[in-house]
Amino acid sequence: MRVLHVITAIPPASGGPTSVVRALTAEQVTAGLQVAVCTSDRDNPSSRVLNSGFLRQMLIQEVNLQVFACEWSGPVLSLDMRRWLRAHIVEFDLVHVHGLYRFPPSYAAWLARRRGVPLIMRPHGNLDPFLYRQSSRSLLLKRLWERWFDLPNLHGASAIHYTSEDERKRAAFLNLRAPSFVVPNGLEWARFANLPTPGAFRVQLGIGDVPLVLFLSRLNFKKGLDLLVPAFAKVHAHHPDAVLAVVGPDNEGYGAKVRAWVTEHGLQACVRFVEHLQGEAVLQAYVDADVFALPSYTENFGMVVAESLACGTPVVISDQVNIHGEVREAGAGLVTHCDADEVAEAIGLLLADAPRRAAMGVAGRELVQRKWTWDVVAKQLTAEYERVIARHQSGAQA
Repeated sequence: MRVLHVITAIPPASGGPTSVVRALTAEQVTAGLQVAVCTSDRDNPSSRVLNSGFLRQMLIQEVNLQVFACEWSGPVLSLDMRRWLRAHIVEFDLVHVHGLYRFPPSYAAWLARRRGVPLIMRPHGNLDPFLYRQSSRSLLLKRLWERWFDLPNLHGASAIHYTSEDERKRAAFLNLRAPSFVVPNGLEWARFANLPTPGAFRVQLGIGDVPLVLFLSRLNFKKGLDLLVPAFAKVHAHHPDAVLAVVGPDNEGYGAKVRAWVTEHGLQACVRFVEHLQGEAVLQAYVDADVFALPSYTENFGMVVAESLACGTPVVISDQVNIHGEVREAGAGLVTHCDADEVAEAIGLLLADAPRRAAMGVAGRELVQRKWTWDVVAKQLTAEYERVIARHQSGAQA
């Protein structure tokens, strides 16, 4: 089977979908699929050299990587990409596009439909009603782009790929006509089988054996940092030696607001900001934390939540993180509403109960191994690919 993945960018700083594509394509190659990735050079610090070592190392060598210069950074418009897709898209058995609101996935989806190539669209949480209630110039532009390009593509897709049942339910208000399926994200378990010895991240932060709460994600309005900071202020009142580590890239300048809230609550001495971690350093942060907190307003899956669980660190998440049901059922963490008082209470309960944290850590690792490893997920996705292709061929023959 020849599969083309189309995504706007693949460097780690581009967000969660990029890590999904990198790991998924590696697993698909191992399973015998012929895989290509079409992307732009956005977020590439070596963007003057296309297919540079920086981008090539993002994917295994067996993946056919096609990188194209971005002429207009807003919509990530690339005329070279357009020419390549027009010349080669019919060579693939299936096109799997990741994301919305940018030229690479939107144009590839439109062209696949036009050329009669089976198309799977993965919205990556962008169809959550929470995002439709926001008002800003950028979100207005997204709604317009969606109306002109992405909604017709979604209606006409061979299938829509959701990563949780909650994500699918929350997109129901759009009444999309395309069939859909649910296949979750995954983790490469080998990366988590032997975890680092605790301590190095605490040394980096300049702290000792004190209660440590970790936030690790992009600094973005939907991540619930406006809830976490006041929640931690309440936690700190009962645990005065506790530290909150806020780890993640600040691509949109939102970090200034977070720092202002920290100052407003007088938490400058007990909140540490770390811009970005990669590789083993990410695992080290999870391992050293007592509690991982992500009170997001919307989260279609929550890769960082799964990573924390795989590291044996219990989580406090909102019920808007779409894997909250599995986390609660497995006893791997606590689930709250998007409410600062509830978040504070949940964090405080776990910090005060080491045996409960340990039991949750074991439950979290078992949950990930059972449901969210790439070998399990890739098999499910290949089965969906086969169903989509068979349905497409049946419709073409009718």
